[in-house]
Amino acid sequence: MLSGAAHLDDDEFLAAFYSLRLEPSEFHHADHLRLAWLEVHRQPIEAALSRVRAGIQAFAAHHDASHIYHETITTAWVRLIATHDEKSFDEFLNRNEHRLNPDLLHRFWTPALLRSDEARARWMRPDLRSLPI
Repeated sequence: MLSGAAHLDDDEFLAAFYSLRLEPSEFHHADHLRLAWLEVHRQPIEAALSRVRAGIQAFAAHHDASHIYHETITTAWVRLIATHDEKSFDEFLNRNEHRLNPDLLHRFWTPALLRSDEARARWMRPDLRSLPI
């Protein structure tokens, strides 16, 4: 899975992300997952979700891309990642990389719902089956 910030250790990655020093080219899907994994393994789920949500919104706004933030997708990935107990993000990827493509969310939401403006703006519960957490 392609990561734009793999050269940074976890603490450097978090510091660069939250201080808005990462460029969009350094923040791929794998980096979104890494952010979520690190946060949910360092604090309670609701605090992690709040921090990830605010961080991605700030990152997007900083790069004049606020329109790409998606509340339902962000919340879904944080909640899904919180169900894992691997000891490191690398271990998490090794065990789960085959499942971590964006289509995984289509097990829980119809594509039409995920594409909706409402799902982008606010949390929408899955319309196919419940999340495991």
